Amino acid sequence: MSATGTTGTPHDVTHRSRGFTVLLVVTFLALTNYAALLSVVPLWAAQGGAGSVATGSTTGVMMAGTVAAQLAMPWLFRLLDLRMMVVVGAALLGAPTPLYLLTTDLLPVLALSAARGAGFALVVVAGGTLVAELAAAGRFARSAALYGTSAALPNLVALPGGVWVAQTWGFDVTFWSAGVASVAGALIALALPGHSHGSFTLRSLTGARHIVRPIAIFLLAAASFGAATTFLPVAGPGDGDVALALLAASAALVAARLAAGAAGDRIGAGRLLLPGGLLCAAGAATIAVSLSGGPAFLLGAVLLGAGFGATQNDSFVSVMGALGTGHHGAASTVWNIAYDGGLGAGAFLLGLVIAGTGYADAFLALAAAIAVVVLALALRRPRAT
Repeated sequence: MSATGTTGTPHDVTHRSRGFTVLLVVTFLALTNYAALLSVVPLWAAQGGAGSVATGSTTGVMMAGTVAAQLAMPWLFRLLDLRMMVVVGAALLGAPTPLYLLTTDLLPVLALSAARGAGFALVVVAGGTLVAELAAAGRFARSAALYGTSAALPNLVALPGGVWVAQTWGFDVTFWSAGVASVAGALIALALPGHSHGSFTLRSLTGARHIVRPIAIFLLAAASFGAATTFLPVAGPGDGDVALALLAASAALVAARLAAGAAGDRIGAGRLLLPGGLLCAAGAATIAVSLSGGPAFLLGAVLLGAGFGATQNDSFVSVMGALGTGHHGAASTVWNIAYDGGLGAGAFLLGLVIAGTGYADAFLALAAAIAVVVLALALRRPRAT
């Protein structure tokens, strides 16, 4: 078994194929909850009177809960097999969701977000590890892209749809629907292959120096996307324009991740990190100068989504390959920490900048920071994975 796929008897191949299909369905349902509320929870907090820093903290605290759970993975991998990690995670992500309706007070909202973040961590880390366990030989990048697409497709519908439904039919419809979706995913996850455990030891990180570049660029891309999804509903030109921009960003993310998967098996990992990172910077800059609306606002969202999608797949395959066989759990954990930490940090830090400069200047500063760091990392000699 390796990070590039698995081989075995026809029975084993069929078993893995069925398990992979279940994983795709469960991931889609669980992350529908996550995507639907990514912009809705900040909007819920803002309607309760939260300022920009507090609004950004709703995403930041959820991602902090996620990262905290991910840091506990060495222990959790010993406690639960991968199937039960997904089951428990999906339930924890979905069951608390309707409780948001009880109050808009910031502390309870943050507490619910932190709990959901821990559930999200279990789903994505175990799911990423299972991809490496269930992928067909020679098709790891494509399998990773399909898994990533099942995780990203909710962004295509639920991310803009959650905002639209909340503002059209009410927050109660959004919160209850999102909760039911994730709990249904928990029940379906019982059909995943059982008794497979991940692992995370100090030996898992012997190849850590090889993952600095892909992780750093991916973290910046995640920060830009987390900042945009948190603040566009508040700073954007109007409900319809923002929903369309989020839809466009999500569509571009899915398309770019699929394209990166197809390219990755042919040209190797790591080659799309630089262009993907620069696309994120260009998207943030374009959004900054078009917050009043128009085609440029939509273009900025597309560029940002495409850059994030490309860096997602390329960095995931790079990290899996760098840490190697037997360390899939560690690779999935590290990559997901970058993903979730980036989303949360981007939202929180941009909220701080917005408080001092306003929305447009904050997005310009974000674009400049991404471009400078990505270009600096590009001067490092790329390491084969």
